[in-house]
Amino acid sequence: MSFLNPIFLLGLAALAAPVLVHLVRRTRARRVEFPTLMFVRQVPQRTIRRKKLHNLLLLLLRCLALLLVVLAFTRPFFSGSSAAETSKLERATVILLDASFSMRHAACFDDARRRADALVSEARDGEQIALISFDHGYTIDSRFTADQGKLRAALSAVKAGWGGTDYEQALRAAETLFREVNAGGMKRILMISDFQATGWNTADAPYRLGGDLQLALIEVGEVASPNLAVTEVNARALIFTQKYTDKLSARVANFSDDARARVAIDFSINDQTIEKREISIDARGTTTVEFAGFNVGEGINRGVIAVSGGNNDGGDFDPDNRFHFTLRRQPPSKALIVESASRGGGQSFYLRSALTTGENLPFVWTIKTSGQIDPDEIDECRLIILNDAGALSNTLAEKLRRHVEVGRALVIAAGRLTDATDFNRQLAGVAPATLGEPVQAGRGEEILISEVKTDHPVFEIFRGNGRLAAARFTGYHRSQPVPNSSVIARFEDGSPALIEATAGTKGKVLLFTSTLDASWTDLPLTSLYLPFVQQIVRYVGERETVSYQTIGQSFTAPVSADGTPPAVDTPGGTRLHERTLTHTGELIVTASEPGFYRLRYPEQPTFIAANLEGKESDFAKLNLGEFSSAVTAAGGAPVTGAVEDAKLQNEEIEARQRIWWPLLIVAAMLFVAEGLIARRTKMAKMIG
Repeated sequence: MSFLNPIFLLGLAALAAPVLVHLVRRTRARRVEFPTLMFVRQVPQRTIRRKKLHNLLLLLLRCLALLLVVLAFTRPFFSGSSAAETSKLERATVILLDASFSMRHAACFDDARRRADALVSEARDGEQIALISFDHGYTIDSRFTADQGKLRAALSAVKAGWGGTDYEQALRAAETLFREVNAGGMKRILMISDFQATGWNTADAPYRLGGDLQLALIEVGEVASPNLAVTEVNARALIFTQKYTDKLSARVANFSDDARARVAIDFSINDQTIEKREISIDARGTTTVEFAGFNVGEGINRGVIAVSGGNNDGGDFDPDNRFHFTLRRQPPSKALIVESASRGGGQSFYLRSALTTGENLPFVWTIKTSGQIDPDEIDECRLIILNDAGALSNTLAEKLRRHVEVGRALVIAAGRLTDATDFNRQLAGVAPATLGEPVQAGRGEEILISEVKTDHPVFEIFRGNGRLAAARFTGYHRSQPVPNSSVIARFEDGSPALIEATAGTKGKVLLFTSTLDASWTDLPLTSLYLPFVQQIVRYVGERETVSYQTIGQSFTAPVSADGTPPAVDTPGGTRLHERTLTHTGELIVTASEPGFYRLRYPEQPTFIAANLEGKESDFAKLNLGEFSSAVTAAGGAPVTGAVEDAKLQNEEIEARQRIWWPLLIVAAMLFVAEGLIARRTKMAKMIG
């Protein structure tokens, strides 16, 4: 017989307790002298012997019960021939193979694949094994099978990828896969990884494997490895002037315990070097490098920030030393401000000043009254602002409706010249709300905006440095938002101030229920006006464009002029053959490797940049003890190699035999029997 927890054998010392109690409480005869024995009751010798037998029986029961409890806690099992028969029972194993980007470092993945192949070779007859490779997601490379040839073929096809690491998703996948098999023996998970610390987020809600699952952690890779990487680039993806006037910033991280000096930074566009820098980075520190004032060509531009050099460069890992992004330059779009003819001009003075102040402006503005507009010029404008324009012609209202339905933008300011009845009739189905009667503040009174969604793009710049509550209003229109619209700002009485809705294919409409001039508010006279108006215009008018994607993210490739999606080449030059389309015919592409994806259009090719997840470049190790305790029900310590296999085998045998359970049952029965006998003896003594 063997024991899983032999340390509990020390509990055998507890057997001394009932023996000591028996000896201490043993009845000793006292010698008493009597002048005569006629008054003493005679006790038969057999009664005395019976009492001794009862006491010995109680002692035996108590000792035996304690012995069985101690043995139960040691979790005994038979490791002889009967155990051999038990070990032959079918068991199920899931091999979790880490295929994330960090496994490309220092031949980690080759070592991991060799370890997985050895585990397959050591499988028992009839053992069901499944293979799952994982990074931030997972792939079931082989479902449960006892065919080792099939498993090796699946294993040889797995390659290290470029994605981040997520251990929890891998464990969830393994636990779900066990539902497909009905194993008579143990269910175990063998996770092979470099156990990168960034792959487990301790701040997330704790996740634990089921109690019937055993987890073994098999570590590969170096104990510690320094690394230098470009982890992030902040750039305005869409620009409208030749010179890039904003600040383009790159974050460089030093994932090592030593400072790095004389690190070279190279910034290039379309394979031409724009600027070079040299920096120093503290140990485990980051440095931000900024670039500005460079020229950008028409169309799409491919930008790269690369790092190299520095002391301790021999241990650096090269694949994450380049960060890719795109800058798209295009001419400003046409935009139109429509005002009322009854004001005699000047109504849009503040609005025009705000929209034409600054650099890299996305629109060229024209101001006209509703009577001056040729309805056909609506088709040439990407954005239209109805600045308290008053009544519209039916033709113009219909043009505005089509303008929004094809995916363009409309901003409406409803002031004192806006008639609610005409507005609701002409813009029904377009406006995000129906207007009610105007509200005017009394003399000396003012109305404030008291509720703002600061997480909305229009108001995000006011989150830390300004508040619209500083603007005072003397009038606004009551309104009732239509279904599927959203109120992003309210006046202090709860009435909507700014409402948004979508229409058609990505068309955006914003309704401001007061004025954008100074007739009902002093907002144009405050410092909040310019950023407020420019944020509205950027939100509704600019195309949603990003400078890069992260590995694992998906992007859409719009259709070409003939209505067909483009051919797509990966950064490695491979043509993508998967053709997953949206309902509008756009091609869905998931970024799976860093670099530039080439979208081949008949007119002109374009590019999409993809980059590694920044935290994946940190090769710091996970605390395996803490991780194992956190994700397993028993909280056991991690085990590796031959010790792991022996431990799992013993645990499997013990779990199958479960000898501790009948031992506890027998111990409980002995305690009950001892109690009954002791009570009966005590009662007989009292009666006697």
